[in-house]
Amino acid sequence: MIADMVGRRAGTLTVTIGTGCCESTAPFLYEDFWPGPDQAPVGEVAGVTVYAPEYLRVCYPGDDGVTLDVVDELAESMSVETELGCRLILRGRDFDSTGEPEACVATEQERRAPVLRPVVGQMPEALRNIRMR
Repeated sequence: MIADMVGRRAGTLTVTIGTGCCESTAPFLYEDFWPGPDQAPVGEVAGVTVYAPEYLRVCYPGDDGVTLDVVDELAESMSVETELGCRLILRGRDFDSTGEPEACVATEQERRAPVLRPVVGQMPEALRNIRMR
């Protein structure tokens, strides 16, 4: 699904975990997202970098971690995969989804859909020269 969205979008895609206002640890697939100062890369899927904030990274030291997965369940979200009628979720390490049907596979008609273009604009004047550490 992520590789499919890379082909549909003209901008740079990233997955970020833990930035939602309602689903605080849900993963989101964004186009042209600017990671916050405490976000750091924690993985990659189909060439798309996955970011997580420090408060989550410290919860999974060493090889501990979670699995990024996709389900055919919609939620109100600004995550771009919802265009395909699905959403990203996190699963615990020992979860086995091999018995579940494949989810979020685009149809041939959806694959031929035009690539969406990002909104083009400018940052507000107050943010143009801001320095972040």
